[in-house]
Amino acid sequence: MRKSADRHNREFQVRNSIAHGWHVASRTAILQTGATLVAALAATGFGWRTGLAALVGGLIVCAGNMLFALRLFGRGVVSPRAALRSAYAGELLKWLWLGASLYLAIAVWHLPFPGLIAGIAAAQFAFWIALIAVR
Repeated sequence: MRKSADRHNREFQVRNSIAHGWHVASRTAILQTGATLVAALAATGFGWRTGLAALVGGLIVCAGNMLFALRLFGRGVVSPRAALRSAYAGELLKWLWLGASLYLAIAVWHLPFPGLIAGIAAAQFAFWIALIAVR
């Protein structure tokens, strides 16, 4: 009987906690921001507006991912159904942010498109690397 009681009273270390999610999201944002700064610095060789466009493009992606993380993990411990709804709402929020920000960058501010795409690609590539590297 003692073994059975010990088995049920143990606390297991899990890596799918909210704290771990915040840890991964913050490390991913740091990596994305660093990649964005490197891309913007490299793009500055083609002119200051191209460097600015790369910076804006990368920060758009980084901010979108942080909006998703805030929506997903910001409510604390919730039911599985609420967590799934938060994930869907976070993804929708991220896409709305991306669309509105890219519209502003391209149509309103007239930032150079190659620089913008370079920043977006650098931040997105850093995101994929972070999913593999950050645990």
